[in-house]
Amino acid sequence: MKKFLNRKVGVIALLMVVAFAPLVLRKGEVVSPGSADETLVVMTPHNETIRREFAEAFNAYWKAKTGKTVYVDWRTPGGTSEIRMVLDSSFKSAEERMGPDAGIGVDVFFGGGDYIFGKMAEKGRFVKLKVFEDHKSWFEGEKGIPQTFTGETYFDTEHRWVGVCLARFGICYNTDGLKRIGVDPPATWDDLGDPKYFGHLALADPTKSGSVARAFEMLVQEKIHVELNRLKREPGETEADRRARASRIGWAKGLNLIQRISANARYFTDAATKIPHDVAQGDAVAGMCVDFYGRTYNEKLKQPDGSSRVQWMSPASGSSTSVDPVAVFRGAPNPELAQAFVEFLLSEQGQVLWNKKPGSKNGPKHQALRRLPVRPDVYTKENLADFTDPEVLPYVNKGEFTYEAELTGPAFTALRMIIRAMCIDVHDELKSSWYTLAENGFPPRATAHFHDVANVSYDRTMAEIRQQVSVGKKIDTTTMATRLAATFRRNYAEAARLARAKQ
Repeated sequence: MKKFLNRKVGVIALLMVVAFAPLVLRKGEVVSPGSADETLVVMTPHNETIRREFAEAFNAYWKAKTGKTVYVDWRTPGGTSEIRMVLDSSFKSAEERMGPDAGIGVDVFFGGGDYIFGKMAEKGRFVKLKVFEDHKSWFEGEKGIPQTFTGETYFDTEHRWVGVCLARFGICYNTDGLKRIGVDPPATWDDLGDPKYFGHLALADPTKSGSVARAFEMLVQEKIHVELNRLKREPGETEADRRARASRIGWAKGLNLIQRISANARYFTDAATKIPHDVAQGDAVAGMCVDFYGRTYNEKLKQPDGSSRVQWMSPASGSSTSVDPVAVFRGAPNPELAQAFVEFLLSEQGQVLWNKKPGSKNGPKHQALRRLPVRPDVYTKENLADFTDPEVLPYVNKGEFTYEAELTGPAFTALRMIIRAMCIDVHDELKSSWYTLAENGFPPRATAHFHDVANVSYDRTMAEIRQQVSVGKKIDTTTMATRLAATFRRNYAEAARLARAKQ
């Protein structure tokens, strides 16, 4: 019995060491809720690595400035889709109880893409940021943060949100996996539609991941741009008519490419972070992901010689450079500290944290974040010497793509629903049909049936489907999606039948 008790005490002691060791090791860098002088509540989709580095860095910044310690209380309900649902529900409840100006007990919204920030700003959930008045030079001249770049908005015209780091969409891939299936490294979105990738791609559900939804939107808009550059004005056709014709053709070609890429996918995950993980593990050869996901796994798997089996690239003509913003919620419990957090994120100290090497001056303490600062003026020779990605230079090597919001932006939510009905809800039928087409050499009639997207044409999407998804009843939207899925299921079945008949 005594031996058993001694063993039990030993196990408990070991567990206590494991539990409290991180706190001991990080003494002086982070603070506990009970010991902090102030608390900042932040809603974010950012991962634990980013949260940890910025909590420690902001605490050090605030202590040096005021002598006070701050505990950052992170709220992480999931990705942007989950966060939007949480915010909508929380604000609705607060407004019903306390009136239209009520807050929700959260100070800051940090990260997630400009789309959701725009929606929250439209609903009056943010206050103006003081940083625009206190640091005007950060937004002025050639070295200031641009209001727009590559067609993307970098800060709200009414100063309710501002981008703090850059993001670009592209492809992560496993070099060993590419050799195994006999394909060259991808250079364009179209490469992922090659039948050689069948069963080897990792994708995420765009209705669950805002970043993946934007990647699919980029893919579609690239096809529209190709048509805008290719098509000439016909006799009697206005420029507006030509652009509309190019948009219809490019939209259909973009959806067709999404069909091919989706048919090559092993699965559609709910979490975009799973894509680079599975590519790194060799469970998938390639996948669509945002830059910092791909670069993070490239960093994790680096060999002593600097090589890594995980690489990331962005199609030069198929992706713009967008931002991850920050904003202060109305009714913030600690508004002064919230505004100070925004100021810190845009200070040079906060900016270089995104890309500096661990251990360098103002760099991360634990792990490189592999993200890019939004301020052009921090890309100095001195800072770049310590950057993990000094060669990227986003304001110099901006690529050939300029996002045009009016082309696909209004259909952003509708496109997510279409992809779900066209590719995810019918994924088994889609894959089976694609395999049969490839096996039989892609007969013309069969391939045409496979690529029939008339039911979700550009005109219908921008009108009826967009209207239904945006303001229609949820039950009616579900019914529409079910009917669309049934149409695609029939198309894929007919395509397979015709392929077997060599038609």
